[in-house]
Amino acid sequence: MEAIKTGTQHLEINILKEIGAAVKRLGMYPPDHPASIKATEKPFLTLQEMFKDTDHVTISQVDDKIIVNGKSVTGDLLPERLKEEFQEQNINSLNFFNALTKEELSKFLNFFVKPLGKNAPKRSLTEFLDKNRIRSIQVNELRYELVSDGEMVVKSEVLEGADLKVQISNIIKQNPDLVRDILLDKPLEQESFREKFGTEVDLDQLDQQIHQQVKNLTDDQVLSLLASELEITVEKSKDEDKISVANEVANLLNKLLQDREKKRLLPEVKRILSRSGVLEEKYFDFIFDEKWLKSQTVLDELVKLIDKLGKEEVDFERFMFLVHRVIDSEQEKTRLYPTDKLLSSLDSENNETRRLSALALKEILSRLISGKMEYEFVYLKDRLYDKIKDQQLPAHIFKDSTELIKIVISELMQRTEFAEAKKIISEYNARFKEEVSCPEEIKEIAKDFLQEVSDESNLSLLTSQLKEGQSPQNTKLIEEILESLDKDKVAQELLQIFTVDDRVSRISSLRILSKLGQSSADALSSLLSHINTFSRQEKTQLLMDEHWYKVRNAIYVLGNISDPSSVGALVKLNSDPDPRVRLEAIKSLEKIGKEESVDALLTFLKDKDDQVRKNAITSLATVGERQCLKPLIDHFHHNRKDKLFTLTAVGKIGGAEVIRFLLKLLSDEDPGIKHLPNRETEEIKITALNVLGKIGSNLSSPAEVDSLAKEIEKLVKQRKKGVKGLFVKDAVAEKAERVLKIMK
Repeated sequence: MEAIKTGTQHLEINILKEIGAAVKRLGMYPPDHPASIKATEKPFLTLQEMFKDTDHVTISQVDDKIIVNGKSVTGDLLPERLKEEFQEQNINSLNFFNALTKEELSKFLNFFVKPLGKNAPKRSLTEFLDKNRIRSIQVNELRYELVSDGEMVVKSEVLEGADLKVQISNIIKQNPDLVRDILLDKPLEQESFREKFGTEVDLDQLDQQIHQQVKNLTDDQVLSLLASELEITVEKSKDEDKISVANEVANLLNKLLQDREKKRLLPEVKRILSRSGVLEEKYFDFIFDEKWLKSQTVLDELVKLIDKLGKEEVDFERFMFLVHRVIDSEQEKTRLYPTDKLLSSLDSENNETRRLSALALKEILSRLISGKMEYEFVYLKDRLYDKIKDQQLPAHIFKDSTELIKIVISELMQRTEFAEAKKIISEYNARFKEEVSCPEEIKEIAKDFLQEVSDESNLSLLTSQLKEGQSPQNTKLIEEILESLDKDKVAQELLQIFTVDDRVSRISSLRILSKLGQSSADALSSLLSHINTFSRQEKTQLLMDEHWYKVRNAIYVLGNISDPSSVGALVKLNSDPDPRVRLEAIKSLEKIGKEESVDALLTFLKDKDDQVRKNAITSLATVGERQCLKPLIDHFHHNRKDKLFTLTAVGKIGGAEVIRFLLKLLSDEDPGIKHLPNRETEEIKITALNVLGKIGSNLSSPAEVDSLAKEIEKLVKQRKKGVKGLFVKDAVAEKAERVLKIMK
């Protein structure tokens, strides 16, 4: 034990303040911004200073005190986001070890930056640290606690062996819900023990000890335990169906009363059940009749009832009770047999048989999921997949099977088993495609399925997985699933993450949006038409960083969607005050490259910014549509600044009309060079000759080359006439002669 000294050492205070300040900064600026880098550096340097005296730094919260490496500081200093995590995730301590790198600390601090989405799912800090392989920061490994009037250090260890035996009685008294879960063979999770006891527990030993303790109880103690367990069951079963509750009580009684004289205890048990109100009395016979505890007897009875479904009157409550009893059987074959029978009944021509079979299978699926019965769940999932894969499956059976598949998909998503989810979704996506030949009713069922599974829960889960970072294989699977779901809903969801800091996640979202076509174009057009998207820096026309990233990425995606609505959204940006926005819009219009994008690009020729006009001219030349030529020549005539640049662009378009225009320039027939100073005129002519040389080198017809060469030769002869031609160096004539040599 190590006593805690009360004091306010500056390093202990500084580290808390700097962590809080860093989290705030990271929420305001992107990670690569100088302010963010500086914010991370401060707490890192302070930790390094502290590591000179110790190999770890521990921050603990005990009641209203914050303790940093054994020194108590005021609780107000704990950063608000850390305080939230301590409360929400039952964190006792954060431990920083001296192997900590700046990159690890940066990732850790970014975890506490609140996501922009209102409904962003909660994340686990422990899982985040594991996923990012941050070993130098640990949760609940070492903590400081108050013990009576003094304070001491307690290291988190596994509760096991003799220590566990000593505490078993207290555990049973204080945690009857835990005893109930163990008796019902429900899976135990180590995380819940960390929350309850502040440490890990040897689960196997705990299971054995509790079973042994229950076995050693007197009859009166067992009845008392039963009463307390039933109180928990009443509380937990408010939203459950009666059949499930009946089965749970039956299992609980079977576990508590095994190896005891049931007949002698029966009257008191019935009184306890009646007082608890957990079950109606009509279920008592089910529970106390020994035959319901014998799997083969139950199975025989159940099979008879399955055969009667839809054909004869069946007590469906009793039927479902039997289904649950069989599902809880310890024999694998017994558990699977009714599932097979009910799946076969889905093929029945009798509507009522199919309806009741589907209803029973839904119950079975829910039971398999809640009971974490992996083998049986996978078996039923695979059988259902085989069924919907059948191209000859009638629409009514396809519909019933789809209702069950919806439950399967929801579970696969929660488990992040994306390969299996994609396999199933792909079947429905294939049926929905227009080019696939299948009945309209099947297509409609597939369409409804894809819309329904594109709910907020699934989409939020998929996008959060992208944000957290995945292996390349998983990333590809998530992308393919999102591309297959309802495109309108997916596009809206991706707008929440398409500017995240993580490059891989950002590129994934942009890649998916680019493939969603019209849906993305509509979503992004709406985004770019909203005034709140364009918040600008104070005293400047530039967009704030966060808004610039959003606008830039939206423009980028629109450039990948060759659609009139994309062009319409981009051309509206030609008057945005931020030149970066106009330049990006030009780039995307060039990518679209269709006839309609030419008209949009032409609007940028009127821009006041030289670079914007030059980029628009280059893009028009790259698109290469003949309709660009006349507007570019007009621009040459009316914009003195861009003349040389426009000539080069016109040359890229090429053709007979361009050659005629350039030759007119050389012969002073074109009005575009009249009234210009000689030096400027000569510069234009030299540029025109350069362009003609490139065009001439690419002409395929010898006759065309010869014709162009003759025109240039005329220019040379004309330039050399007279006394001036003999004594003055003529740069234009020299350039013309060089062009002729290249062409010949």
